[in-house]
Amino acid sequence: MFTFIGGVKMTSSDEWWKKPIRFISGSPGEDEIKDPAEIVKVKRSLGFNAEHIGLPGDADFFKKYLEEAHKANFRVLVYFNVHAHQPEFSKEHPEWIQRRQDGSMVDDLYGFRVGPCVNSPYREWAFNQIRKIGETFEIDGIFLDGPCYYPRACYCKYCREKFKERFGADLPSWESWGKTLWAKFLEFRYDSIAEFLSDCKKALQEVNPNAIIYMNSSGLWASWPNARDNRRLSKHQHLLGAEGGFIFYTRPSEVPYWKAGATAKLLETQGNGLPTVIFIAGDHKPWDKYPLTENEVRLLIADTVANGANPWYSVQKNVEAAAEMMKFIEEHEYYYEKTASAAKVGLVWSSKTADFYGSEIPEIDFLPPGLKIGRAEMLRNFSDAFYGFYEALLRSHIPFDILDDIALEGVVPEKYEAIALPNVACMSDKEVNGVARFAERGGHVIATFETSLYNEYGIRRNDFALSQYFGSKFAGKILGPYQWDYIYLRRPHPLLEGIALDDIPAPTLGAASHAVNAESIATFREKAPGRYVSLQPLSKHPAITVNKYGEGLFIYMAGAFDSSYWTHRLREHRLLLSNSVQLKKGACPISLENAPQTLEITIRKKGDCLIVHFVNFTGEMSRPFENILPATNVKVEVYGVTSAKEVRALWSDKRLKFTVDEKGISFTVPKIDFYEVIAIE
Repeated sequence: MFTFIGGVKMTSSDEWWKKPIRFISGSPGEDEIKDPAEIVKVKRSLGFNAEHIGLPGDADFFKKYLEEAHKANFRVLVYFNVHAHQPEFSKEHPEWIQRRQDGSMVDDLYGFRVGPCVNSPYREWAFNQIRKIGETFEIDGIFLDGPCYYPRACYCKYCREKFKERFGADLPSWESWGKTLWAKFLEFRYDSIAEFLSDCKKALQEVNPNAIIYMNSSGLWASWPNARDNRRLSKHQHLLGAEGGFIFYTRPSEVPYWKAGATAKLLETQGNGLPTVIFIAGDHKPWDKYPLTENEVRLLIADTVANGANPWYSVQKNVEAAAEMMKFIEEHEYYYEKTASAAKVGLVWSSKTADFYGSEIPEIDFLPPGLKIGRAEMLRNFSDAFYGFYEALLRSHIPFDILDDIALEGVVPEKYEAIALPNVACMSDKEVNGVARFAERGGHVIATFETSLYNEYGIRRNDFALSQYFGSKFAGKILGPYQWDYIYLRRPHPLLEGIALDDIPAPTLGAASHAVNAESIATFREKAPGRYVSLQPLSKHPAITVNKYGEGLFIYMAGAFDSSYWTHRLREHRLLLSNSVQLKKGACPISLENAPQTLEITIRKKGDCLIVHFVNFTGEMSRPFENILPATNVKVEVYGVTSAKEVRALWSDKRLKFTVDEKGISFTVPKIDFYEVIAIE
């Protein structure tokens, strides 16, 4: 840290962060440029209007830089790392470092970093640094990289004392799954991170009330290893951001091409009105000096803004691709500002299920490389079910949002016609009641496999909590694993639309159940002794049931069709998942002809304007994407739009011919390269 000298305070009170933001981290040639005005000019010329920047060592230079930035309406947030420090830090303050249960220090992050504990006196040190930065410089805000806990931590004396004071007990052993005290420990860790963030915000606003603060939050993975719960964190920050655009770390084919958009969908729900940010790294992980391909960069940014989030981009050699996107977004800013999703389907990401039931933990920058974590007795992989349902909806061109546990506890918004619960195994009574109310007033609920078989802390119930609504009871066992087995489809039923076969491959797993009031649409056949045998007799266990409840419908898929689709990509499994949603009239407000499955659609609205985003992931069957195959002459029909003044394709800058009838509006998009935006005025 350098010596701070007298500073100035901001006077601007406009809520600039609620307008579209295009963050940059670093810029090409910055080391060679010495003039602050020129540095700002370069960043603005690339289409960016804000940045995260490490605090320079020259305070006078930084003040001049801030002056030039504000002249150019360029916002500057100071980057402050609160999750990893150099080894010298632990030598100076060993009592501030996170501890494992055996008392060892968390001092081997990335091979050379140490992790501070937010309950130790480190917190006051961090708050003082924030106050110094805020009162010395006319900054627009501070970005906190972290804070977080690390796996197997923290058992320092400060956490032990605070936990005992709060709960009257000693800290439990690490990964004491199924124990009440372990659940309290996870809650304690979540709360400790949120309390630290809250106090960071207070420290900054004491000296600079107009400055904003936000942190690196969690994405679509189990949150318990790092203890960052977005719902708690969103209460104490001005933006909600996550690393949805950090790829690949591992085999590229294993990374969802829609990762950035999915993270944006999640944050939009969990931010509860906060503007959101997706962090996009320009480097191909794990190599921080090797750039992503240009089309990977374009698609990450396109998928981010198509799903309502702001992009943050760390510059690498391929800055031209990012600049192309940022300048387009800047030119058409009206269509990205204060829009809302017009989707009528909600896909549920359950943080409780990810935490207490089991979910894949991908490699991210907040986990030491090579560290294997997770429940010792991992039951199932919730991620596979969620990813499979997500993929099925996207490939079926069904616009949808992501909801979470909290969204189910209250009143599910009336705009939704259907919600999907992809093996949402862990559900509280409040969530169960919320889902029942949704169906009672006419919504369709699709649930798979072990949905609601566990309480919110992963303790198995004797029966599904949703049993009376499924019209089916749990028979006490899991079926499978199936390898070469089949399910029999009972025709006719609209759920089977597009499926010609009577017998299709069984999903790998199923929950044994008995239909009580429900109609059985598909039945598991008995397990076969080998692949080269005749079809086996029908079992007594249905694979899919349909039950009417109130004005709505419950479709229960005892078979884990979603996770099996993620693994095997069988057409019939995709159709069962997408048909289950489209069984509800009005759930899908758009239809396409002549479009590849890998053309993602999102629909957003702003006043009387409807904005349709197309993100084209049609590559050459390989990641990273090097080339994108254009989609041509895509016929589009948007239902319910019975009048329009103009239909414009913004990327290609063309007015499109359209027709309107009693069903809706129809038009054809001549060509979609990697991205197109259609504005229906």
